[in-house]
Amino acid sequence: MIKKIILGLYIIIASLPNLVHAMDITALNKVESLEVKSKIFKSNIEYNITLPASYYQDKHKDKKYFIIFDLHPRSQPFLGGLHDWMSHNGSWPWLESIVVTPSDYNPEFAKLFDKLVSEPSNHSILDYFESDLLNAIDIKYRTNGFRIYNGFMSNGAFGLYTLLNRPQLFNAYIISSPTLADNFGAISSDADNKLSKLDDTLRFLYLSTGRHRYENAHLTSFNSFEEALKKSAPKSLDWQTNIDTKHNYMSRPIISVINAIEALFDDIHTDLKPDSEISKKGVDAIIKHYEMISSKKYGFEVSAQGSLKSLAKSISQDNPEKALIIYKKVVSLYPQSAYALSSLAKAYADIGEVETAVSFQHKAVEKSKTMIQWHQNKHLQYLNEFEQQLKEGSE
Repeated sequence: MIKKIILGLYIIIASLPNLVHAMDITALNKVESLEVKSKIFKSNIEYNITLPASYYQDKHKDKKYFIIFDLHPRSQPFLGGLHDWMSHNGSWPWLESIVVTPSDYNPEFAKLFDKLVSEPSNHSILDYFESDLLNAIDIKYRTNGFRIYNGFMSNGAFGLYTLLNRPQLFNAYIISSPTLADNFGAISSDADNKLSKLDDTLRFLYLSTGRHRYENAHLTSFNSFEEALKKSAPKSLDWQTNIDTKHNYMSRPIISVINAIEALFDDIHTDLKPDSEISKKGVDAIIKHYEMISSKKYGFEVSAQGSLKSLAKSISQDNPEKALIIYKKVVSLYPQSAYALSSLAKAYADIGEVETAVSFQHKAVEKSKTMIQWHQNKHLQYLNEFEQQLKEGSE
């Protein structure tokens, strides 16, 4: 038996070179170069643009993408790798994004960055981001308008500086171990006043640090900023802080990105629970919630289908007729959804109207033909089950 296992492992290992050769992993996420011209700098600044695997596929030629930006050139490998891993399985939990990082250290940019210490009211660097860099990315690439800023240490502090002084540049901020001591960028002194003036656009902030010796000098300022968030941040800013004592500070950016991305996109991937405050208020409240995050957070439609179906399922045993009404509403909102039709079919079957269930499941099967084979087979399976019930009921 042991010999068979060893032989099997040998065959698998022996085949690995062929598997690697068959899949060129470097081709999955193409890295392009973008030179950005600005009146602020004498020379153009070059950026690496890491594209998701689907970007140049014909079936996705009209798709638009999130962007995530990081000021550190060496962040490209880990951001590109994390993004590919966390998005390749159906864009879950990370929706497909374009990763933007500088290709190298730029002395002109560094000099302007350093001026934040002596001239925090000089917003030239923010003007560069708004008028030149982000605009250039939007012109060349199919972006959807949703931008994430990721930063570590001084680059993290710059993210908070941007949130306070030009919040509209990014929709989400992932900040790790920010160097906030000595009132860098006037962040600490401006926090209360400028946080209170944020508009009602939904924004996200994940703020993390630790107790490494490189972080200790900034903990007091970190805690002060957290207090400002508690006191002055509007409800439109979804924020959370984390002091992590388990990991080395060099691990912080990796851990923060994973935690932040899961939290940021949670409302897309996770349905509202039936006993949530929103769902307790009923169907209209759920629909309004998703309309709100669609318009004020993401800028594109986020489906309420899952949360509505979850509510309907929770009451289906005690009040099947009311559940049926909700399922009908879901179909009216999402008439192209095979699963909306399938859920309505099951609701009819549950109240004994199997013939109607068969009719709606036929429609679900038709809609599923644009989906991968697994989903098509699933809907055919449901149809066969309903037809079998109908047959048994007529005998």
